[in-house]
Amino acid sequence: MLLNISTLSCAKDNVSIVTMEQVPYGFKSNDEKTSGVFYEILNSIIIASDIARENRLLPLNRLFIKMSSRQDMCSLIADTPEIVENLDLVEPIGLLLDLGILPKKGVILEHYSNLKGLTIAVPLGVYFDEHFSNDHTLSIVSPRNYTNAVKLLKNGQVDAIAGAILALKFIGIKEGMAATDFGSPLVLSRNEVQLVCSYGLSKRTRNKLKDAVIELKANGTIQDTLDVYFDER
Repeated sequence: MLLNISTLSCAKDNVSIVTMEQVPYGFKSNDEKTSGVFYEILNSIIIASDIARENRLLPLNRLFIKMSSRQDMCSLIADTPEIVENLDLVEPIGLLLDLGILPKKGVILEHYSNLKGLTIAVPLGVYFDEHFSNDHTLSIVSPRNYTNAVKLLKNGQVDAIAGAILALKFIGIKEGMAATDFGSPLVLSRNEVQLVCSYGLSKRTRNKLKDAVIELKANGTIQDTLDVYFDER
């Protein structure tokens, strides 16, 4: 269920809620309506915690910079090493994300060495580790976002795309591809999506947010939202 919280009154707790601006996490549709799996879950967390602040979209890089600068801000992000090192992990939401390389049909990826000779679309902001980032033997193109990367794969301009596998498949189907158009992914890491906040929130506010996530997991609200976007994908 999509909750509209734009008209809620100003909050007692001075914390901003932001959603990563990326399909399917948070995005605007053609009619300018904001939706997305993380956007909807964060709306539920705002209401359950009584943190009545607007939920807005931000590109990942800007989101990370603002949160790292100790602004009172929370979001849903996978617990990659960079996030763990710099931000406060409040509570997991119950979603594991496989991060890796998703090939087109017919391309077999059983080992990292199979990437040699392929052209891989790595959207800006996608990071696995130093080894992958500095591997100059790979043929890499850098589209602006996941959607552009998927379009390159759909049009036969690349052999594989990098990122969160669930999100890439969701976008591919949204762009008119079928599940059979993809090969089996090479998973490079598996991370848990968590409610993550900047350091410095009051203990009271942090506890309210943590308790809200626990409650929404227990009553099935979060899982219901995940199923709408990711079930059978």
